[in-house]
Amino acid sequence: MEIIAVAAMTEKGRVIGKDNRLPWNIPDELQHFRKITLDGMVIMGRKTWDSIKRPMPKRHNIVVSSSMNPVLGIQVCRSLEEAISEAKKIGKPIYVIGGRTIYQEALQKKMLDKMYLSFIKKEYEGDTLFPDWNPQEWELEKEEEHPEWTFKIFRRT
Repeated sequence: MEIIAVAAMTEKGRVIGKDNRLPWNIPDELQHFRKITLDGMVIMGRKTWDSIKRPMPKRHNIVVSSSMNPVLGIQVCRSLEEAISEAKKIGKPIYVIGGRTIYQEALQKKMLDKMYLSFIKKEYEGDTLFPDWNPQEWELEKEEEHPEWTFKIFRRT
């Protein structure tokens, strides 16, 4: 079962958030995210959960948190490793959807097989950046241009 990071960030600064929210409103990019993750497993950190405040419909929601209590409609795991292990038991596509700490851990521990990245063309200010990643470890598999963003699929080499 492949483990895939899904993220949207600014093209130049790698901004993924500001004040625990997306700094942009691009409906077709959000729709693209929804289409990709539908019927899959979405793994997120507690801060990402706090920003959306409800389970994503038609997905199995897993929140990684060492202190959070269970909430109806989500599964709480104490570590990213536990979340991935639990997700694999269900046998649906596994998507790591943020935030920065979860992305960083998944990248550092080489847990990801692919990254589905949307690069927002306009620059936005933010306080949260997508972590650094080594482009030499990844091969560009697909690229789609959209008016406000570019979608790229990278596969680990």
